Amino acid sequence: MRKAGFTLIELLVVIAIIAILAAILFPVFAQARESARSTSCLSNLRQFAMATLSYVQDYDETFPQSAYSMERAILQPGSNDRVFTVFDAIMPYMKNTDIIICPSNRPGLDWQLILGRLGLRPSGQFRYASYALNFALFQDPALPPGLFADDPVVPLAAVQEPVNTTMFFDSVYKLPTDPLIDPRCPRPTSVFGWDNFPGDPRHKDGMNINFADGHAKWYKRDSRIPGRSIDNNREVDTYTLPCDLSGIPGGKANT
Repeated sequence: MRKAGFTLIELLVVIAIIAILAAILFPVFAQARESARSTSCLSNLRQFAMATLSYVQDYDETFPQSAYSMERAILQPGSNDRVFTVFDAIMPYMKNTDIIICPSNRPGLDWQLILGRLGLRPSGQFRYASYALNFALFQDPALPPGLFADDPVVPLAAVQEPVNTTMFFDSVYKLPTDPLIDPRCPRPTSVFGWDNFPGDPRHKDGMNINFADGHAKWYKRDSRIPGRSIDNNREVDTYTLPCDLSGIPGGKANT
C-alpha cells in the first residue's frame, strides 16, 4: 500500500508561497519595530524634558550651561580640563539614565571622542547620548571667545515662546569633511558648534524633539517649527530642519 506524500512540485509551490509571504511581511515587521523604537525615543525625550525643567526650577529658573570646567573658571580648549556637561547637570533628575539613548541610535554620540577633539575630557559620569542640545538655550559663558556677559546663562523668563523653543533632539555629529545629513545644510566650519549637530531623521525620515515647555514631538525631515529670529538685521526662521535646531525665537539666529 502506497503512502500519500507531497510531490516535488507541491513542495516547491509551498516554498514559493512562504518566500512571497516573507517578502511582504518582513518590511511590515521592520516598520512596526521602527515605530516602536520611535515611540520609545519620544518617551525618552519627554522624560528628559521633565528632568531638565526640574533642574531649572531648582536653580533659580535658569537653564544649565552646555559645559563647565571642573578645573578652573574659564573652560579653555586644549587644556585637558574635565568638562561637566549639561547632561551631567541633569543626570541627578533622571530616574533612568538610559533615557538619553535612542533605541535606534545605540550607543549614540560619543561625547568622550567629541570633547577629545577639543583637547578636553569628560567628567566620567557618562559617555554616550543620542541627543544634541540647543546651543542658544544652554549657553557656555565660560568658553572663549564668548565670555560671561557675551554668552550669559538663559533664565526661563527670557524664553518668549517655550512651546516653540527646542531643548534636545535626535542628532548626529558631523565634522567639516563628513557627508552632510542633507544637501541644504551648511558645512560645519569647526569641530564643535551648532552646525556640527544637525537633526537626524532616523525615525521614518523624521526626528524627535523636545521643547522648553516640556512636550516632545516627532517632526518630518523638512517640517517647520514656528518662531522667528534676527540675522543681520532681518527676520529669519529660528530653525531649519533638519540642519539647524539651535536658537531661541525672538533672539539672534545661529547662536
